[in-house]
Amino acid sequence: MEENYNLINPAVVEYIKAQIFPRYGGDNGHGLDHIKNVIRRSLDFAKRINEGKIKTTPKDFKGLPKELKPNKNRKIDYDMCFVVAAFHDLGRDKNQKLHHLVSAGYLLNDDFMAENFSREQLRVMADAIMDHRASNELDPLTIYGRIVSSADRDTDYQDIMLRAYAYNQFLHPDRTEDESIEWTYKKICKKFAGDQAYSAKKMYFENPEFEKMLAKFTEMSKNPEAFKTEMKSLLAK
Repeated sequence: MEENYNLINPAVVEYIKAQIFPRYGGDNGHGLDHIKNVIRRSLDFAKRINEGKIKTTPKDFKGLPKELKPNKNRKIDYDMCFVVAAFHDLGRDKNQKLHHLVSAGYLLNDDFMAENFSREQLRVMADAIMDHRASNELDPLTIYGRIVSSADRDTDYQDIMLRAYAYNQFLHPDRTEDESIEWTYKKICKKFAGDQAYSAKKMYFENPEFEKMLAKFTEMSKNPEAFKTEMKSLLAK
């Protein structure tokens, strides 16, 4: 199904599709399908903010330069949200742990981006990319960072399980299935289960589906055998 990017500058869409999308590799948990989902969710958050369906205050726009702060004639920029989401994981080809920094560097050194966005827009987008990781201790500097960070949180618990498993196999291809499932279980418990789940702190907008997913993983964290059974069932499909 063709994505609906009608809110975005067609030249930006064409460039991202031709030059950025192909740079995402196979299904390692952070491939092109994930990027397109983050784009879709980012644009949805931005649209809901612009339509007043997500309530905001002046505090939400702290950190933005004056020329980018929304007012009655200027709203959240869809092009910027699209670009941030498209670039946010691009640096994984160079450095997994520091991919957020590498991804921001790719953006800042991209000639097309420099020709089509102002220096202030590029700075805000780079900050948002650097701020998107769930493991970051600090909150994002601007609302664009909060948008992509929130959009980076999947809500389908089975997709999350499969992505985490695929990412483990990408990092450790020699592990057995049981070893990979054990790693996946521990990773998901740390990230999504219970009051200390670090990913839960990176959802900045009301999202009932996300809350439902957190509750599901909190329940599953108490029964590792049930998790293992469901994981094996998903892998067998």
